[in-house]
Amino acid sequence: MAKFFRLLGWFFLAIAFLSFVSDVWAFFQTGNLNFSQLGENWYSLHAGSLNLLQAITERYISPYAWDYGFSQLLFLPTLVVMTVIGGLLTLFSSNSSKKRRH
Repeated sequence: MAKFFRLLGWFFLAIAFLSFVSDVWAFFQTGNLNFSQLGENWYSLHAGSLNLLQAITERYISPYAWDYGFSQLLFLPTLVVMTVIGGLLTLFSSNSSKKRRH
């Protein structure tokens, strides 16, 4: 199971890298350094899944969880969110696999 989470962590880190490359590319095109937001990127890639997450969160968890939790994350830069998630998954999966070996 640790290998799966490590692979998932690397996947998120790859998304962070691609987001960084895209932001730098946009900087060279426009001259303005603006980091793309997670919500913008998610909506442009697959709006249906974002809307589904909102509906499930509001219906089964709480509308407040969406308003004050998930939706706030969507305004953060994709680079930051994906780096944190990927880094944590990679770090914790590698630590758990090291403990099992000894």
